[in-house]
Amino acid sequence: MTDDADTTDVPPSRRLAALLGLPEPKPFDEAQERAYQQWLADGDAQVEAILARRRRRAA
Repeated sequence: MTDDADTTDVPPSRRLAALLGLPEPKPFDEAQERAYQQWLADGDAQVEAILARRRRRAA
């Protein structure tokens, strides 16, 4: 474990990698970031659709 893992300004991904003895994760490139943001938006839309159906059933 490194000293970086003990400081609070270190990102969680870096601390986890240090704890597991893995190399530091590389940041996303632009295409990966777009895909990740789209994946998050799709998940949000699915949750919203589920909640809307539940609200309609409860009404």
